[in-house]
Amino acid sequence: MLTHIGTQTIETERLILRRFEYSDIDSMLRNWIADEQTQWDYGEPYYPTSDDVQKLFDTKYIVSYSCKDYYRWAVIEKTSSECIGQIAFFLEPVDTILAT
Repeated sequence: MLTHIGTQTIETERLILRRFEYSDIDSMLRNWIADEQTQWDYGEPYYPTSDDVQKLFDTKYIVSYSCKDYYRWAVIEKTSSECIGQIAFFLEPVDTILAT
């Protein structure tokens, strides 16, 4: 049995993995989320404007942090404070896996 704790901050020598914040929007747009090819590689749509990213935060990313089984980290480079990517973890229900 997995005990969910939600998205917690993790720190390494070079990086901080933490919950997304609205202040990340500009660096996300510069570094990855507005790039169509990068987002295609992630299997996600691209978001070309700050309004698009804010809507994503309001409907999915930030709003979901209230759920203890939601895991999505912003990858922050310490030296630049830039959001350079993301990491997410999804656990598929066993009945979904067995059905395939």
